[in-house]
Amino acid sequence: MNIQLIYNPNSGGGRGDKLYPHILKALRDLGHTVTPYRTLYRFHATEIAKHIDANACDLVLAAGVDRTLYEVLNGIMQNTSSKEHPLYGLIPVGTGNSFSVDLNMKTWTDGVKAVAGGKSRAIDVMEFITEGDKYYSINAIGFGLVADVSYLGNKMKKFIGKTAYTVGAVAEILKFKPQKTKLEVDGTVYEYDSVLTNFSNTVILGGNMKISPNSIMDDGIIECLVLEDMPKKDLLKVFPMIFEGKHLSVP
Repeated sequence: MNIQLIYNPNSGGGRGDKLYPHILKALRDLGHTVTPYRTLYRFHATEIAKHIDANACDLVLAAGVDRTLYEVLNGIMQNTSSKEHPLYGLIPVGTGNSFSVDLNMKTWTDGVKAVAGGKSRAIDVMEFITEGDKYYSINAIGFGLVADVSYLGNKMKKFIGKTAYTVGAVAEILKFKPQKTKLEVDGTVYEYDSVLTNFSNTVILGGNMKISPNSIMDDGIIECLVLEDMPKKDLLKVFPMIFEGKHLSVP
């Protein structure tokens, strides 16, 4: 195959840079022609994927974290070089690797094995518009507490690894204020004081939180989780349940 490899050297606190030579060698040892691209700045992966000649490649492969996956996806969806989008793959080298966990790929070697075995599947794509611009996601879109935790966790994970999202969640819960939210689903409008609103195509968020345990990535359905305002002490009690996906039992 002709593979376009887009890798983020900063993934996993620099693991992307260290693992890149091994990933490249493993793919070429399989007999594939690989053209590598190193990302240099935020959303560079989107620009690279947007301008790849989709007619001249069999697979666009993202090596990095969930953010790298997101950026490459958005570039592919904006790519107009072909009527059909190219096959898209992932080599997980990050800290959380939430999306790859849903695919049962936990290491970079799992990703290479998937390429070697020609494993592929259809996956739903979510489209959303914010401030007039269109974006795409294949795992989750959220606002409120879930977005604040993601923002803080991303800042801390280079220091404390995967536990950054857990620590970030507790920190944000303690200071969070609910937001007035209006949500329209299939013509029905809901208004509520929101702690978080999250749209999920996959189960895992933050590396190990089963925020949407009923999600199936190719069923054409997006699960929406709404958490209305509740006392912080109750929220702290509920939070640990998310790691087993048992929080849906809470009113």
